[in-house]
Amino acid sequence: MAKKKEESERFEQLVAHVEAALSDLEGGTLPLEDALKRYEEGVSALRKCMTILKQAEVRVQILAEQNGELVEKPFDETKVETEEKGKLF
Repeated sequence: MAKKKEESERFEQLVAHVEAALSDLEGGTLPLEDALKRYEEGVSALRKCMTILKQAEVRVQILAEQNGELVEKPFDETKVETEEKGKLF
Protein backbone atom coordinates (compact mmCIF):
# COMPACT_ATOMS: atom_id res chain seq x y z
CA MET A 1 0.00 0.00 0.00
CA ALA A 2 2.81 2.44 0.87
CA LYS A 3 4.48 1.71 -2.47
CA LYS A 4 1.34 2.76 -4.37
CA LYS A 5 1.20 6.04 -2.43
CA GLU A 6 4.84 6.81 -3.29
CA GLU A 7 4.26 6.10 -6.97
CA SER A 8 1.31 8.46 -7.08
CA GLU A 9 3.29 11.36 -5.62
CA ARG A 10 4.40 13.71 -8.35
CA PHE A 11 7.62 15.65 -8.33
CA GLU A 12 5.78 18.96 -8.14
CA GLN A 13 3.76 17.79 -5.14
CA LEU A 14 6.92 16.70 -3.38
CA VAL A 15 8.61 20.03 -4.06
CA ALA A 16 5.55 21.82 -2.64
CA HIS A 17 5.77 19.60 0.44
CA VAL A 18 9.46 20.49 0.92
CA GLU A 19 8.68 24.20 0.51
CA ALA A 20 5.82 24.01 3.02
CA ALA A 21 8.01 22.24 5.57
CA LEU A 22 10.75 24.83 5.06
CA SER A 23 8.27 27.66 5.49
CA ASP A 24 6.93 26.13 8.70
CA LEU A 25 10.44 25.69 10.06
CA GLU A 26 11.52 29.20 9.11
CA GLY A 27 8.48 30.59 10.92
CA GLY A 28 10.05 29.53 14.20
CA THR A 29 6.71 29.07 15.93
CA LEU A 30 6.54 25.26 15.99
CA PRO A 31 7.21 23.41 19.22
CA LEU A 32 10.42 21.35 19.08
CA GLU A 33 8.72 17.98 18.50
CA ASP A 34 6.55 19.38 15.70
CA ALA A 35 9.57 21.09 14.15
CA LEU A 36 11.50 17.82 14.17
CA LYS A 37 8.58 16.01 12.57
CA ARG A 38 8.28 18.68 9.82
CA TYR A 39 12.05 18.51 9.26
CA GLU A 40 11.91 14.73 8.84
CA GLU A 41 8.95 15.01 6.46
CA GLY A 42 10.75 17.65 4.42
CA VAL A 43 13.95 15.60 4.20
CA SER A 44 11.96 12.53 3.16
CA ALA A 45 10.19 14.46 0.41
CA LEU A 46 13.49 15.96 -0.72
CA ARG A 47 15.07 12.51 -0.99
CA LYS A 48 12.15 11.34 -3.11
CA CYS A 49 12.66 14.39 -5.35
CA MET A 50 16.32 13.52 -5.78
CA THR A 51 15.42 9.93 -6.71
CA ILE A 52 12.93 11.16 -9.31
CA LEU A 53 15.53 13.55 -10.75
CA LYS A 54 18.14 10.79 -10.96
CA GLN A 55 15.67 8.52 -12.74
CA ALA A 56 14.82 11.34 -15.17
CA GLU A 57 18.51 11.96 -15.85
CA VAL A 58 18.93 8.33 -16.90
CA ARG A 59 16.04 8.70 -19.34
CA VAL A 60 17.38 11.84 -20.98
CA GLN A 61 18.73 11.23 -24.43
CA ILE A 62 20.81 13.65 -26.44
CA LEU A 63 20.15 13.92 -30.15
CA ALA A 64 23.40 14.21 -32.03
CA GLU A 65 24.24 14.33 -35.69
CA GLN A 66 26.47 11.53 -36.87
CA ASN A 67 27.27 11.05 -40.55
CA GLY A 68 24.35 13.28 -41.54
CA GLU A 69 21.79 11.37 -39.45
CA LEU A 70 20.31 12.09 -36.02
CA VAL A 71 21.17 9.47 -33.43
CA GLU A 72 20.27 9.18 -29.76
CA LYS A 73 23.09 9.08 -27.24
CA PRO A 74 22.75 8.54 -23.49
CA PHE A 75 23.18 11.67 -21.43
CA ASP A 76 26.62 11.85 -19.85
CA GLU A 77 26.80 14.90 -17.61
CA THR A 78 30.55 14.77 -17.10
CA LYS A 79 31.20 14.59 -20.84
CA VAL A 80 28.86 17.51 -21.52
CA GLU A 81 30.55 19.60 -18.82
CA THR A 82 33.98 18.79 -20.26
CA GLU A 83 32.87 19.72 -23.78
CA GLU A 84 31.31 22.97 -22.57
CA LYS A 85 34.49 23.92 -20.70
CA GLY A 86 36.51 23.21 -23.82
CA LYS A 87 34.34 25.64 -25.80
CA LEU A 88 34.96 28.42 -23.30
CA PHE A 89 38.73 28.43 -23.80
